[in-house]
Amino acid sequence: MLGLASWSSFADSARVMVKLKADASLLRSSVVQAQSGDNTAQNHVMQRLGLRRGLEVQDGREVGNRLHVALAQGMSSEALAAVLAKDSDVVYAVPDRWRKPHTAVPNDPLYVAMGNIYVDTGQWYLHPYDSTIPAAINAEGAWGTATGLGQVVAVLDSGVRFDHPDLQNKLNSGYNMISYASVAGVSGGRSADASDLGDWVDSAGITAIHNEVGVNPECDVQATSSWHGTKVSGIIGAETNNSIGMASVAPDARILPVRILGKCGGWDSDILAGMRWAAGLAVSGATSTTTPARVINMSLGAQDSCSQAYKDVINEVTSAHVVIVASAGNDDGKAVSSPANCPGVIAVAGLRHAGTKVGYSSIGPEVTVSAPSGNCAGADSNDTTCHYAILTTTNTGATSPVAGPAGAGYTNSTTNISYGTSFAAPQVSGTVALMLQVRSSLTPAAVSSLLRKSARAFPTTGAATSSSVCHLPDGTQQLECYCTTLTCGAGMLDAAAAVQAASSDAVAVIAVSPAAPTPGVVTHLDGTQSMPSPGGSSIVSYQWTLLDGGGIVSSSAWNASSSTVPVTPSGTGSFHVQLTVTDNTAQTASIDQWVVVGAPTVTTTSSGGGGGGGEVGGLELAAMALCLALGTSWRRIKA
Repeated sequence: MLGLASWSSFADSARVMVKLKADASLLRSSVVQAQSGDNTAQNHVMQRLGLRRGLEVQDGREVGNRLHVALAQGMSSEALAAVLAKDSDVVYAVPDRWRKPHTAVPNDPLYVAMGNIYVDTGQWYLHPYDSTIPAAINAEGAWGTATGLGQVVAVLDSGVRFDHPDLQNKLNSGYNMISYASVAGVSGGRSADASDLGDWVDSAGITAIHNEVGVNPECDVQATSSWHGTKVSGIIGAETNNSIGMASVAPDARILPVRILGKCGGWDSDILAGMRWAAGLAVSGATSTTTPARVINMSLGAQDSCSQAYKDVINEVTSAHVVIVASAGNDDGKAVSSPANCPGVIAVAGLRHAGTKVGYSSIGPEVTVSAPSGNCAGADSNDTTCHYAILTTTNTGATSPVAGPAGAGYTNSTTNISYGTSFAAPQVSGTVALMLQVRSSLTPAAVSSLLRKSARAFPTTGAATSSSVCHLPDGTQQLECYCTTLTCGAGMLDAAAAVQAASSDAVAVIAVSPAAPTPGVVTHLDGTQSMPSPGGSSIVSYQWTLLDGGGIVSSSAWNASSSTVPVTPSGTGSFHVQLTVTDNTAQTASIDQWVVVGAPTVTTTSSGGGGGGGEVGGLELAAMALCLALGTSWRRIKA
């Protein structure tokens, strides 16, 4: 009897995939033999092909229609393929290669292997998560899957240093949207130069801004420049595996720098113009970009509600299939800042390395997902090293930039420290770029849903003994706490799981209209933005489940199989709903979502959402002084 050879017999021998012609005589003879009662004939096609070529060949598994695996010993796969390819019945014969996932550690020296619970250098936040760093995003696991075309990510920030060696080959031509010379630090207003010129400011500079702009910028003297846009850009797309510096979340991404923040911050109008320009929409007085972004990162904000102007522009941008990611803010557990609190924006809160909410991070029901933002947990109260800072690109200049290689620097754990939700958001933006790299048809709503679906559960143990469970913002300070899905989003960012889901899954999407439900008003839960799997063409069924009515919603009148269900909340509070969809290939997808009725309390403070708080040993360090206090007409950097 002929049978399949064992794997161990051929592990070091020839394996070849053979495609037979549709009219191959080998296939015709197999049919004849099968009709005569030889039921094993179909399994012997490759053996008979080998005999015709004078070789002893055994059949491996059939891969597909007329595609077979041939096995042989005593020769290489290349040699076997060359012989079998000469047969008149064969379309092609190619070696059956052994493949490995692309998860090799890159050769960038600052992407160091993790070996110590306290990490003074290295990009701990990109590594596979484990019991020491449960909040790490496992970018390594995503790199092997995201093999498509790199996406363009716009960084709306303070500009970028085009001469940084880890960025210079990754930057597209950007734009400076800052209208006032006193804020931009350069005359002429808007221009095609998105260079980061530094955002330091002295008292004379503050006076100059007041005189030109006509309002008091309400900012403090800042003795050094933050190089904030350069830092954010490095996390998203620094050149990777180039034997220098750092690795990035999305190694194939291109960065589109848009300078909208200068000395003391920037106007909403300039930020909105920058959003539209980055998305490829026309902006008066600006030359349109030839490389519009698929993702916009905004690591900025202020403590106020989402204005109608932001809502309108966000709707324009997302309608152009551009995903918007924004940092939640650094307001010590108070409400999410704007524009992260706007409908249609993926808001990102900050985590400690251990997975608990970092003390300074803002939280609330608007948060989509949380990611590492850096924390300074030390070995003891006398330890002044920021062991879990976010390592990224920067410039060495104190005020003005140092040009060329001499100015190319990286943040560290002692003197040039970076942490804040500003650096959690670009990890999500980079992950979104990877998701779009494997499936460019994803809509912004589908991306948000997949991020939620793929997020890992927050830990419930391991924090300081005084930590409690995070609660909805009420205007009071709450420092480190255990996240919930109502306060910190669906879970901890998992880049590998998000990219895998994007490459293969159907997507359930829940759209809520109106976006801010109120008691007594009909709210529509809409699933029609759901997407079939890559192999499907349509969603064929919907199933709604009310997981928790919160005492304000009932499902008794629902048509649970409808694409849209209306609910009328009886009061303020929140309810938890789940949608499961099935596409025409029978693949299913589910998503659950909290819906908040009545806005949470927002306390506007004069600081606009400032400093950090509550790290081990009181180590918030002077880095948080980079957060400038501005009124609600401005958006200030949240470092």
